[in-house]
Amino acid sequence: MAMTFLPAESYLAEHQLKFDTLTHPQSATSMQTARLAHISPAQMVKSVILWNGDGYLMCLLPASHVLVLSWVDRETGHKHRLATEEELAKQLRGCEPGAVPALGQAFDMRVLWDHCLKQLDDVYFEAGDHKRLIHMRGAEFMSLLDQESAISLSCSSDSMEYYQHIH
Repeated sequence: MAMTFLPAESYLAEHQLKFDTLTHPQSATSMQTARLAHISPAQMVKSVILWNGDGYLMCLLPASHVLVLSWVDRETGHKHRLATEEELAKQLRGCEPGAVPALGQAFDMRVLWDHCLKQLDDVYFEAGDHKRLIHMRGAEFMSLLDQESAISLSCSSDSMEYYQHIH
């Protein structure tokens, strides 16, 4: 049986970028994916899609971190909320729910990303389903991102309680 290309693989191949596709057991969260794929959660880039009333915004951060919505709102000057499952299904055609590739440009979305991703030698992210990951060298992945869009938008999950109360 031939394996079909997922949106992330198609986009990267079309733009002649170097990547590998890894398979792993079925997973439900980015932290679980990292564990099952035997990679560090700091190298696993998760995508969180937000809506501000005018458009969608993809936020990229390590799986080991939590998005701080108030920081995104402050940086952009807009109030955001998480996109709904129905909205995601319309915007991310070809992707399974919850398996969002870290490629906003493939879905015509603005991308903000956490500056800590610059430090990664290797990057992994969902291919568009819950069984495949894209692996890229950090520099190759960085070539996809607008360097002006790097901000502080997340913190480690153990410091989230502290940062939630700072505005």
